[in-house]
Amino acid sequence: MHSPLVPADEELLLQVAAGDRVAFGSLYDRLAGPLFSLALKMLGQEAEAQDLVQEVFLTIWNKASTFDTARGSAFSWAVTQLRNRAIDRIRSRRRRGELMEAFGPDLVPNDNMRTAAENAEAGDRSRQVHAALGRLSDEQRHVLRLAYFDGMTQAEIAQKLDEPLGTVKARAHRAMARLRDILRYDHD
Repeated sequence: MHSPLVPADEELLLQVAAGDRVAFGSLYDRLAGPLFSLALKMLGQEAEAQDLVQEVFLTIWNKASTFDTARGSAFSWAVTQLRNRAIDRIRSRRRRGELMEAFGPDLVPNDNMRTAAENAEAGDRSRQVHAALGRLSDEQRHVLRLAYFDGMTQAEIAQKLDEPLGTVKARAHRAMARLRDILRYDHD
């Protein structure tokens, strides 16, 4: 229970929605530790967890007005923001891993460890991948580049492109499906 002199987290969040920087600092002091612990548990990397917490507090500052006291506590709202972004990061890691597994040797050749035949095969595969990427729409190619080569999450891409997150997710999904189809067709 909070004393009348110490506002509850929900009150602080409502003050943050009104642009109160002092309230934001107080909310940060209260929530940063628990959010960092959760982020570290989910992501397993301290630096990435710190980045995620910063991203969540940026969202809290920008979207505090969307908080609804009827739907839950300020802490649960902040945890939801963190969880959604952590899941995006984990999925992005997995997709990058899949892409590197499928095309990694073609993207980062190591000529010292390959035979001439392996280099020729890698070059062939690299040409196939680049040709397949060329058959995607500009929007699909751009989303894949941002996700897989720039390491951005879908939420970050949506923010950068000023597009809805659902649009970015759908575009990335369609791009990967199209890329798989093209490469499978070209391989058969």
